[in-house]
Amino acid sequence: MDRFNGTVAVWFGMHHHGHDSRDWNNIREFGGPYHPLLGYYRSDDPEVLRTHLHWMRRAGIDMIVYDMCPCEEAKPALTDLSRDRSLHLLADELSNQRNESRKLSLCVWIEKYADDPTVEEYQCVMDYVRAHFSDKDWYYRYNGKPLIVTYLNGVNRAVGQIERDNRYFELRRVRPYYCDVWSYVEEYPQLIRTDWISVSPGHDAYMELAYQAKYLRKEPSPDFQAIRNQCRPVDREDGNAYRRQLEWAMQNNPDIIFVSGWNDWQYCLQIEPAVEYGRQYLDLTAQLTGRWDETAPYREDECQLP
Repeated sequence: MDRFNGTVAVWFGMHHHGHDSRDWNNIREFGGPYHPLLGYYRSDDPEVLRTHLHWMRRAGIDMIVYDMCPCEEAKPALTDLSRDRSLHLLADELSNQRNESRKLSLCVWIEKYADDPTVEEYQCVMDYVRAHFSDKDWYYRYNGKPLIVTYLNGVNRAVGQIERDNRYFELRRVRPYYCDVWSYVEEYPQLIRTDWISVSPGHDAYMELAYQAKYLRKEPSPDFQAIRNQCRPVDREDGNAYRRQLEWAMQNNPDIIFVSGWNDWQYCLQIEPAVEYGRQYLDLTAQLTGRWDETAPYREDECQLP
């Protein structure tokens, strides 16, 4: 397999886990098919984070796309990022990679679940990133500028104003499924883009709809069986669904292959190691992007990991 010389990026939602019930309770309540190899971890545990970064290097990942989405318990408002413990733990780790053969970079992803940020919220995030991260050698640059990804829910006039006023960042919009901007998740065959093609191991629509019924719409007694009956069960085909998407992306050679996602257990999109499939998706990513040899040290140095 030829080496992919573009950027392999992965969505990383570190901030909820172990705090906000929506991340682990959905597996328990809705019968999620996969369970994290690390157990139901806390996102602000430094050892957990180091394990995640080790595994990302094993997979041949280059860029972490850190989801800034606030949540009810753990993640502070977009206007108060100084309290985002997971983000600062991550920044500390990325600032101390000199002994790593594979260096990771960061870009931030701005969203509010089922809503959109205001102009003030966008500006607060951008000001904070500019003041604390964007000039670091580990912050990802696209077209020569620090990259920020803005996730859109419906029509969002605020992001248009931010884009008009911005001169410093490279701002790129992203939406779920097939769209005219960068995509969060698509099904095979993905749209051909020269800049960004997303790949994912699978998507369980039941997990998404069940979560929305209980936690977003707050229905007192959601009919989970009725929801399951309208959804196609998730089938990863023992990694072959992911393989097809990665091979297609490689064939079309975009600037960025975007894996959605690392630990999106809520929608069953994760490649993070699980009890059920082990490290399968880490090694598939390294193999299919032609990075198997260069990631060997991270397979050989795992005696202390789960």
